[in-house]
Amino acid sequence: MTRLPGRLAGAVLTAALAVAAAAPAHAAPAPAPAVVSGTDVFADGFESGTVSAWTRQRIDGNGSITVAPAPDGGTGLAARFGVPDDGASYRSEIAVNSLGWGSYRFALADYLPADWVRTSTETILAQWHGYPLADGSDTKPPIALTVKDGSWKLKVHWLTDPTTVQEAVIPLGDVQFGHWNQWAFDITWSTATTPGAITVFRDGAQVGAYSGLNNYHQNQSPYFKTGIYRANWNPAKNIPYPTGGPDVVAWSDSVVVTRY
Repeated sequence: MTRLPGRLAGAVLTAALAVAAAAPAHAAPAPAPAVVSGTDVFADGFESGTVSAWTRQRIDGNGSITVAPAPDGGTGLAARFGVPDDGASYRSEIAVNSLGWGSYRFALADYLPADWVRTSTETILAQWHGYPLADGSDTKPPIALTVKDGSWKLKVHWLTDPTTVQEAVIPLGDVQFGHWNQWAFDITWSTATTPGAITVFRDGAQVGAYSGLNNYHQNQSPYFKTGIYRANWNPAKNIPYPTGGPDVVAWSDSVVVTRY
């Protein structure tokens, strides 16, 4: 697996979408436009056999985070995240601290197994998370890559006042299960006085773009997490759902963050 080169593409005010035809599993990704210049500020391919490069890891319930040989066309080692359907578990994630404001490319590969159970319960596979709001409440991640009913979506959140969150949803196409996705997210963080931008590439093709507010303009920029997060499985939410199904499993690899 290789990370995608690319440069920040022009974004539009609402959710502009350009979905290319899906490539077959294991196909080599087509290259995106090259980054003119940049500095890698974080990278981990998990070849150390651990997730020690990450600032922290979090498991809520009885999930797992391990490093193992990458499945089905991957190379070397990759991070495996598991969340059992036991009524108590809902998160297995690793995170790296805020890298600062500005423009970044977040490149990574992820893999959802062929036996993934399609569900209307949304699953977050990667997210850029903020901090508690002015009233002390936690809130939705400013940016989140999600899977629901077999479709990819990018969700973007911002504030219209100190505690009111707004949302934009950018469709990113159908999921190919049993396939390593090569993602690149070009993100320019918005500020209180300047708009931000997001351009999303999958397997070398641009699949979505957004321009506008994309975070909560807090003291630090959002920090990055990858893994599995199913908010509706959190027992504290008291949302009933059937239990006893197979574990939810996802893989991540080849994470590279470039500031440009």
